[in-house]
Parts: sequence; structure tokens; C-alpha cells
Amino acid sequence: MDVWLQPVFANLIENKKFSDCRILVENEAFDCHKVILASCSEFFERLFLGSFQEAKSDEIRLQEIKAKTFAMFIQYVYTYSKEKLNECSNSMIMDLLTCGTRWLVDSIVSECVKILKGRVNDMMLDDLLDLFQNAHSINHQELIEISVKFLRSRFSTAMNCYDVLTMTSDVFEQYTIITGGYLPEIERFKMIEAYVTVNGLIDSDPAKTSEVEVHRKKEGDSGIGELVAAKTSSDDDEQESSENEESEDKEEDEAKERGTVERNNTKIKVLHSKYVEMLLSHIKFNKMMKSEFYHIVGKSPLLTFKEKYENMYLTQPDKLE
Repeated sequence: MDVWLQPVFANLIENKKFSDCRILVENEAFDCHKVILASCSEFFERLFLGSFQEAKSDEIRLQEIKAKTFAMFIQYVYTYSKEKLNECSNSMIMDLLTCGTRWLVDSIVSECVKILKGRVNDMMLDDLLDLFQNAHSINHQELIEISVKFLRSRFSTAMNCYDVLTMTSDVFEQYTIITGGYLPEIERFKMIEAYVTVNGLIDSDPAKTSEVEVHRKKEGDSGIGELVAAKTSSDDDEQESSENEESEDKEEDEAKERGTVERNNTKIKVLHSKYVEMLLSHIKFNKMMKSEFYHIVGKSPLLTFKEKYENMYLTQPDKLE
């Protein structure tokens, strides 16, 4: 955009002249112009021209975006100011990159990638981890490779850190893979154990199972030995029969609901178990010392006793000092 036009379009944001749509983000409202949003974004073009309900309304609510991110987004698409983008933090650039990818705005995607590539050499560990996560989220292969390169070259000994615990499960698996050969195997194992524990992917309290079984038995008691009131008349019999049927129907519905919940919980536990198993498949137990295995893996709930026994034989003997 010509330099002299930038303040003109920036002024449209401030004075809201000729605005014909309102974008709602979190608790804020942005008065915008459909023609500007549609001209820069295929997403907004389809939204305004399509048969969506939003196309018939002057107000559109956007989800999964922060208000301050959208404010910066419209600042860019109205002015195309690279200087303003360069003033943004790394986290803001990554958020804008995600928006640009989702809303099909090639110009902001290109600029954000260029900025991140220029800053990556000076990024701290937390920013590199965010870059790794975001690059995977938008499937940007170049940024994935760059983040891996600098994580390995600059922070190879610090890759097992708190920030990885907030990664999504698919990205954490990829992160586990790229730490191979850079982090000691025992550190990779501890990282996996911390991740699945913090994210509730493993039941660390085996007593819960027995408690559930006891609860089931109590619910399934036959009632033998309980006192039953004597029947006094046919009316009483009919009333009691009706009450019994209602009670039985209610119990049957409750039992079905409990069964559905239990089946769903079982499916979730199976998925979690398979995920943990997949993570552990990336661990090379034959590169661990026996003492490491004994003190860390041996006390972990991630492996069964049989698996611990089998993998113990793969470990290396401790070096004599």
C-alpha cells in the first residue's frame, strides 16, 4: 500500500466512517468494512457473500481469538504496515500467523513467517517451544524444521522443561521424537511421565478401581432380608405394583445411564493407554543405566510389572567409578 494511503485507511478504524459490519471478539466490538475484510481474506469474502447466517447480519462473533490479536489484525489489513508488525511480540506474531492461516490472508502469513525467521536465533526456550507448537498447529513445515534446529542446537540439555506440559497431545508426541539423541533417555521418560500425569492421561490411584467395584456390588444388592410391608387390600396391591413398576423403570434408566458413562470412561481409558504406549515406544531402554531404570522406571505406573521386568534386561550396567 502507498505510504500516503496508510493514514487514510487507519483513520477509518478510528472514526468508524462508512463501517457496515461489527465484529465481536471476547468482550469487545470492532466496527469494520466488509469490502476491506473481504478483499484481503477469502474467509471473510465467503462469510459475507455466502448463505451463512452471519452474511445476513451486521454482527459477527469470532471464536478462538483474543481481542488484542484481532485489533492488530485489522490494523494490518487496513494499512499493510510492516513497521507495526515488527513492533509486535513473538507471541502476537504467532497468533497473527494462526489467524492469517485460518482466514486465508497470504500477505500477513508471509510477513509473520519472515519476522519469526529473523528472530528465531534470539528466541528464548519458551518462545521456541511456542513456535514448535504453533508451526505444527498450522502445519507449516519450514517453521517446524527451524524450531527443531534451534531447540536442538541451543537448548538440547534443557528440552525437558515445564512448558512442554501444555503442548497438545499430537505435538507432544512429535516433541518426544525430536528429543531423541539429544536428551538422555531417562530424562525423556521422566518428561513423558510428567506430561501424562499432569494431563490426566493415567490413573495413578489403583485403589479407585476397587472402590468402583464395591460401589457396583452395593448397587446390585438383591435386597434379601429387607422388611416388606404386608398387603392389606387389592387397591393397595395395585398401588404398590404401580409404584414398584415406576421404581423399576427409574432404576433401569439409571442403570443404563451408569452403563453408558462406564463404557465411555472405559473407551477413554483405552485411548489414553494406547497414547501412553505410543509415547513409550519412542524410549530406548537399552540406553539407560540399570540404576536409572531401577529408581525411575521401576517406580513408575506407566509400565506393568512384566514390561519393567522385560526392559530391565535391556539396560546398560552401571559404570564403576
